[in-house]
Amino acid sequence: MSGQAHWDEELTVLGPGISEAVRWAGLAVTEAAGMHLTDTSGRRIADLMGAAGVNLLGHSHPAYVEALTRQMGSWMIGAHASDARLEMTRLLRHLLPAHLDRIQLYSSGSEAVESAIRLAKSATGRFEILSFWQSFHGRTLGSLAHTSGARTGLGPTAPGSISAPYANCSRCPLRLTSPACEFACVDLARDILREQSTGSIAAILVEPVQGRAGNVVPPTGYLRALRRLADEHGALLIADESMTGMGRTGTILASDQPDVLPDVVVLGKGLGNGYPVSAICAPTNLMQRGPFGAPSASSSSYGGFPLACRAVAVVAQTVHRQQLADRAGEVGARTLTRLRQDLAGLALVSSVHGVGMAIGIGLNVTGKEQLREVFQQLVAAGVLVMTGGHTLRLYPPLTADETELTAAVDTLVSVLQRYKAPT
Repeated sequence: MSGQAHWDEELTVLGPGISEAVRWAGLAVTEAAGMHLTDTSGRRIADLMGAAGVNLLGHSHPAYVEALTRQMGSWMIGAHASDARLEMTRLLRHLLPAHLDRIQLYSSGSEAVESAIRLAKSATGRFEILSFWQSFHGRTLGSLAHTSGARTGLGPTAPGSISAPYANCSRCPLRLTSPACEFACVDLARDILREQSTGSIAAILVEPVQGRAGNVVPPTGYLRALRRLADEHGALLIADESMTGMGRTGTILASDQPDVLPDVVVLGKGLGNGYPVSAICAPTNLMQRGPFGAPSASSSSYGGFPLACRAVAVVAQTVHRQQLADRAGEVGARTLTRLRQDLAGLALVSSVHGVGMAIGIGLNVTGKEQLREVFQQLVAAGVLVMTGGHTLRLYPPLTADETELTAAVDTLVSVLQRYKAPT
């Protein structure tokens, strides 16, 4: 069956809200390995979309496949104690900062963000949450209140939701320049809290790198400034590392920076390398606060199931043994330098930015239709990327063969250099 025939039949049953980029690509995949997909026509496509950062170890990673296959043959259903969960806790504790000594598992990033918000409210006795423009934290009711661009037409958001500009220095709403601005955006957030808060701030919720906004990397010191702002209000600092965690940005956590120490970290996406699992990580003294810490008060239907634990264990072990965070930093830096050099001066390209294996290529496009044209020309050439705003987002697996990655970047550069809008 052709790819189009697959889509035609599926869309007679599936809901219409499928990922826009996935729909634009129109691929029907038969198999995948490493950083490549194979479609129904036998065409091999370099997958730099990676499900927006989920594909941490690469498709069909041998150790991952073997471990999950073995676990499926022994025990799959239930959240009782198990070798899989014990191994996972040992491996994650080895990777995470020492103060994050408790881990609670969930099945999606949105669910984990909701849980982090409940934890903050329990720990502080307050209810207001400060988040940031262009952020993405999920589409469930609580997380939706802190997700930019997804609330239109859905009525009032959750009470206590406050928003301020993120440190997106390429599009500063204050028309200032870093570092001379001395984090004027954080001062503005401070003013917003003074004017809009009822004095009941529970937490500041932030992405260390904004993913859907285009892999926006804030300037050095921004998270430290937010840490101080949270401390001024006796609030928690929640780092949503669904996209950045487990090494993608060159360190195990993008928020693991001097004088930051987030109180709660959200993990997801690459945590399970395709298995739907997420987590919040926090100190014991926060996790045990009521009502969050009461029996069953923070549990999840699928949290702690052995397949999820086995998936996380393999990811954590592979990231540690193969030093994938360091590799992501090194290979990502070389890739970023290459893209900046080869795309410099192109009228189509407004910026090239990112950190580690999370890269963004900003485009000077007139709207969504032109973005789709660029995206589909890349797919036709054999390279699949993610989109976000007017940005192409690149998420290669941390294990990507550098020769194969270079070839994919060669193709991407070639397409962008010769791109012309259809007449």
